[in-house]
Amino acid sequence: VGIYVINLENKIVLFDLPTYSKELEKYLIEKKKPITAFLSHGSTGIPDGKIWQKNLALKIYLHEADQNNSWLSLKPDILFKDIPFIDKNIEIIHTPGHSKGSICLDDHETKTLLTGDTFGGTKKGTVKDFRIEDARNDIPKRLLSCKKVLNYDFKTVLPFHYEPIIGSGKKALQDFINVVGI
Repeated sequence: VGIYVINLENKIVLFDLPTYSKELEKYLIEKKKPITAFLSHGSTGIPDGKIWQKNLALKIYLHEADQNNSWLSLKPDILFKDIPFIDKNIEIIHTPGHSKGSICLDDHETKTLLTGDTFGGTKKGTVKDFRIEDARNDIPKRLLSCKKVLNYDFKTVLPFHYEPIIGSGKKALQDFINVVGI
């Protein structure tokens, strides 16, 4: 399970919430910046989300479409629908399918796509076929979301689960879409 810490000039952004760690908490506190967390979908941040929320006084953002997700174990501070940018280089992309409110973060500066559970990679550098492994979700919407992110300029894919795809993420996703035929 992945957690991503984005250290910006005036704040720290967490993408999803990790298992509680005293070392990470110390690192975040030492930065002396406001901390926000964006949940990639309604079920992330469990079980330690409440600990992070309390200990760091961070603001937790969740796409409003996931506010009634049955796996959500914490109360987000801010429900959002259309927040296009976290800062000048990091864009939120609504990618429903894994959940109604799934999101990805596109870091324009580093050409990195943080995908949450929208899709992830394999050790071979290909996209893991979620149609088989995670078929309980809305697969047609998820495929359309994958096609949507191809409109963005990224090279590296960092997922919540599974393997990252370093340097060839967009090509791997395009190859997957071509095989699926949407």
